[in-house]
Amino acid sequence: MSWKSLVTAGLLCVLASPLFAAPTVSVTNGGLDASGNWIWNVQISNSNPVPATSSPLAAELGFKETVSTLKSAATVNPGTNFDTANPGTSIFGWEPLVDVDPGAGVNNKAVGLQTNCATGCTVNSATVPNSVFAALGSVDFATVGPHDFIQIKTKGPTASSPTSATNLRTSTIQMLGAYGGNGRIAEATGATTAVNYDTFAGTFTRTATPGDTNLAGGVDLTDFNTVLSQIGIGTTWQNGNFHGNGTGTTDLSDFNTVLGNIGAASGGAGAGAGVGAGAGVPEPASILLVLMGLAGFVSRRRR
Repeated sequence: MSWKSLVTAGLLCVLASPLFAAPTVSVTNGGLDASGNWIWNVQISNSNPVPATSSPLAAELGFKETVSTLKSAATVNPGTNFDTANPGTSIFGWEPLVDVDPGAGVNNKAVGLQTNCATGCTVNSATVPNSVFAALGSVDFATVGPHDFIQIKTKGPTASSPTSATNLRTSTIQMLGAYGGNGRIAEATGATTAVNYDTFAGTFTRTATPGDTNLAGGVDLTDFNTVLSQIGIGTTWQNGNFHGNGTGTTDLSDFNTVLGNIGAASGGAGAGAGVGAGAGVPEPASILLVLMGLAGFVSRRRR
């Protein structure tokens, strides 16, 4: 069993060292991928200052999408961040268990990175769907971080009518674990038997405003121009296809959406705080010309 496995296995019985601050975890917004799915970047920072002799990390964390649908979860830059599948305590109950120390009695544990969803995941179970189990060990870090742990993707936003089942503009990730509902992160501080650790739990939500193509925090002229340029072409949210997001293309309904929401602030999806200082509302005459052009476009499509 590697030292990383020993670190994880010993988390319950080792107290935090007073010499170093415990590691921390963050879940940041990565925007949307090329398919229009939400990206969640889970990162871990080791103690500051970094221990002189060693600073590897071991983490046992669970994640559950509570609003949207889990699409995938994967390690980031294997070999340079968290590269070792460790044994950990089952969080959700669906995780396959393995005997992590054969010959020394049965010691069944959940191991490594596992995901549970309908398609594209390592486990397909009706028990606690849309969830991620991650018990991983890291390389020996020489810098404080943050260091990439895993990247999670969930189904991206769509903006159909308010009564439609496909109207889904929010994604919420819950972070939890097997230790009183908390996940745990540990750091070896020199000798592999000395560990700093802390527990983590929390909820993170992203909400997109219809019309906010770049998730910059509001709907402005940039979004208007994006939708205009993607009429008949765009297939995802960032290309102006708010109502289909993967089905159909950007059309007049999407244009009306961005037009009706010019100046609307985002519900928390982007990094911006609202409409940029240089982003103006289109003049009525310009809008009329655009509508006339769209009408011609629709007419040509029908013929």
